[in-house]
Amino acid sequence: MILHASEPEKGPSVGNPDDFVRAFLFGTSGILKDGQALRSTLRMDDKTQGWVGIPHGGVAMGAMADLAFALMGEADGPFGPYPFSIDYRMGGASARLGDKLQIELTATEGGARGVMVKDPKAAPYLSATFRFAHDDPSQRETFQSYLPAHAGDIENRMLPLPSYRNCFVCGFARREPGLERRFYVLDTPDRQKIVVSPVGCAGNSGEAFYRFQRRGRLHPLPLLALLDEIIGWGGFLLAASGGVTVKASYTFYRDIRAGEPLLVFGRGEKIRGHNASRLLFWASGGAAAVCGNGILEPVVVASGQYLGVGALTEQMRRELLPADLTHRAFQLAGAGE
Repeated sequence: MILHASEPEKGPSVGNPDDFVRAFLFGTSGILKDGQALRSTLRMDDKTQGWVGIPHGGVAMGAMADLAFALMGEADGPFGPYPFSIDYRMGGASARLGDKLQIELTATEGGARGVMVKDPKAAPYLSATFRFAHDDPSQRETFQSYLPAHAGDIENRMLPLPSYRNCFVCGFARREPGLERRFYVLDTPDRQKIVVSPVGCAGNSGEAFYRFQRRGRLHPLPLLALLDEIIGWGGFLLAASGGVTVKASYTFYRDIRAGEPLLVFGRGEKIRGHNASRLLFWASGGAAAVCGNGILEPVVVASGQYLGVGALTEQMRRELLPADLTHRAFQLAGAGE
């Protein structure tokens, strides 16, 4: 697969210019079709911010998912066929705000494969493999092992975590659209350090989150980004370290209606290495729809591998607000300030 440094000029444009998600992701770049491939450009401007000066990887994941479903024609309405799985790998090149990344997705038998590059001569910033009508039972089993039986089981057990003001997922002072999520640690007897984020329930309207939808169905983008963030929080509470995503895997089981109440969870799973050298940690998570009787139905499951980065840990100490919640988060992770 060859991806040229300049934006592609041949082939018809794909997509509705009035589509909010595509306008957010691709702006005026458009989506161009060339045979079995789709190409576009993702500009890492302020709307993509995760940490200070760094784009949120979940935005890049969502852009690649959008092109993958455009390849499929979105015939199964508007996303699918279900279940589908996505494996992402972030690697050779880093990205900063201000960068312009080229994306190419190509159809494969039963799915799609793609890359996102800053420099065509270097390793990709992000690569992805999409498999439609595919499930990973092990991820679902892990998620269900700590999923509460009922939404009421977490009432009055949510201890708030801090936020970063400009983050796409949790930012509370952004000038650009974002998801406006809040994170909580569950205060449970077994002290598993499970992180939860309510969407459209438990006192959270979810309006900003549900804006990222198409024809009344939630786009994969907000859940890809939220799960990347929340399982990263789960890993932090286990490893006491900030980190960058190395790998992330997701399985989506069905369409999610815009406005459907969700509880999204994350939990740290294991650590290898230590902060003095190379620290890796793994975490899992998922999203559950809250049914009318309070029963939780898994609709997405996820897992991730993270590389601990000391500079990000220090950035968390400085930039997360309010300070008292930041202090408590580090204490919960076993790292006092």
